[in-house]
Amino acid sequence: MLKRDVFQKAMQAGLYKKLAWLIGAFSEVDEDPTEWEKDKYAWRIVQLTSGNYAVQEDGSLVLIEDAKRGQPVFEFNDEVQITAADVPNCKEPLNTTYGNWFINWLVLVMPFGTKIPYMDGSITPSRIETILLKNFYDNPASPLEEKPDRFYVREYLVYVESLYFLTGLTQLCVWAATRKTLLPPPGVAALKAKLLKENEGDLDKLATIAKIDAQLVKYDLDYLKGDPGMNFLRGGKAIEVVRKRKFLMVGAETGLDENTVHGDLIKNSLVEGWEVAKFPIMMDTLRAGSFNRGAQTQLGGVSVKWLLRASSNMNIVAEDCGSKTGSEFEVNEANRSRLVGFTLTDGKKDTKISTDEEAGKYLGQTVYIRSPMYCQLPHTDFCRVCVGDRLAVNPDGLSVAVSEYGSQILSIFLAAMHGKKLSTAHMEYKTAIV
Repeated sequence: MLKRDVFQKAMQAGLYKKLAWLIGAFSEVDEDPTEWEKDKYAWRIVQLTSGNYAVQEDGSLVLIEDAKRGQPVFEFNDEVQITAADVPNCKEPLNTTYGNWFINWLVLVMPFGTKIPYMDGSITPSRIETILLKNFYDNPASPLEEKPDRFYVREYLVYVESLYFLTGLTQLCVWAATRKTLLPPPGVAALKAKLLKENEGDLDKLATIAKIDAQLVKYDLDYLKGDPGMNFLRGGKAIEVVRKRKFLMVGAETGLDENTVHGDLIKNSLVEGWEVAKFPIMMDTLRAGSFNRGAQTQLGGVSVKWLLRASSNMNIVAEDCGSKTGSEFEVNEANRSRLVGFTLTDGKKDTKISTDEEAGKYLGQTVYIRSPMYCQLPHTDFCRVCVGDRLAVNPDGLSVAVSEYGSQILSIFLAAMHGKKLSTAHMEYKTAIV
């Protein structure tokens, strides 16, 4: 029997919910040769010196012909072709991986059945929940009232349990320590010396340091490409801040004044050792981070309280104030979802946007959105149309939404203690000025 056939039967038997099976399938196991006889569940993986086997439904062993001795039977990234007969939410043949095949059964099919189509590639909670939030409802009084195109709280709770179950697999698929993750990329010292030499007249400019950082990080990513440790590091701060400082170059420090143009370059990585001459600027940066996280967080806290008090009398008291004025909004792929729940106006007619598909009709256009800024109700009252569906759900809760500005200020200062990536970004000056 081929391992693809074993995997198919195991998934259809519900073994995606059995941790012992997953460990035996995706890792090399050293157990007593007769251990399997104590629990002969169908499609259990049995690793013997003579080869890798699976327990059939009648309790006998069958050799997995294409599995290699001394290696895990399956790897999460091994490619495999599946059809609609293999997974309920798969509609057509496609090339995928054993990891994706397993995740679809556990995280999508078990909670939601066939409501969410098969997902390939990187599957994240945000990717799934973007779909859920478009059509999410409380549990109805009776299961008979459920509609097949809706997602319900009972399903979401199963989904959360499925995600929690995955934490038991970290040692199988998220390796924190590999030879490459524990070492700097070979040749990085020579590359760094070359880049510093090429830019030696501008090494106090943050834009130049950011350019050098980016080249070093790219070199490191090329070195790490394909390494299992990248399932743990993945990218972002782990690579661009932590690993860069440890193995490549500490980079720019701005000290207490946080100058946005000039910085003090620390050429060594932490592995290479501290540059004693740069000790004062390093300490100033630590002091700045500590001060911001400590003393400056009061600004965020005070802002939250002030905004709550200032907006405590705001209420939603009417369905529609009749305003024909709106805020200008240029619709693109990144922001189209922000239209959902709001109403567009052209000065004469209003158009309610209820779904992401409806919002997509306005891609590339400039529209006018009904906004609290132009609500015509007197005093501090607003109508449901101008505030949009999300805020209208809680008519007495506008002050909480307003206080979010203070919460963002608080988050900025709390984050000041953590390492930051230095980078440049493209700016359209006309947009920035507007």
